[in-house]
Amino acid sequence: MIDAQGTGHQIFPDISADGGVLHTIWWDSRLDPAYSVARPIGNDAAGVTSASLDVWAAKSTNAGNTWTGKARQTNFTSNPNFEQFSNRAVPFAGDYLWVTSMGSFSFGTWTDWRDTVAGTDPREPASTDLADVLQCRTFDSTAGAWSGDTCPRNGGLDQNIYGKLTP
Repeated sequence: MIDAQGTGHQIFPDISADGGVLHTIWWDSRLDPAYSVARPIGNDAAGVTSASLDVWAAKSTNAGNTWTGKARQTNFTSNPNFEQFSNRAVPFAGDYLWVTSMGSFSFGTWTDWRDTVAGTDPREPASTDLADVLQCRTFDSTAGAWSGDTCPRNGGLDQNIYGKLTP
């Protein structure tokens, strides 16, 4: 156990070992205001999503027997539920956390959604889940179908990589 918490999920850890020193980072939802062990990360009882994930890190100098420096690495709690994939219908976080180290020096990287521009999906205008991203679509009444997203580079897909020196 690296950082036991009474609240939240700890997921997708990465670990690096060099010179007898271990460094690890992970996504952690201990600050999720809607946390429930029975629901997905960042979902409240009504199915509304919110910012719920941070990256935490720790270091061990004794083969993982004890861990120090347990600290939040992000300065922004992020919403992993933005529907950015599969034609803007599915969220996807993946396990995009990485830590590399040389002895006591380490650098960790992660994906988060601080730059994602929220929006309304015109295909589901009554949606209240706050998981939709900015997208531009038109409805073809002759064909009875929506166009694809014509503005994919306007912020709705901004899932970016961040990093910093870790403990």
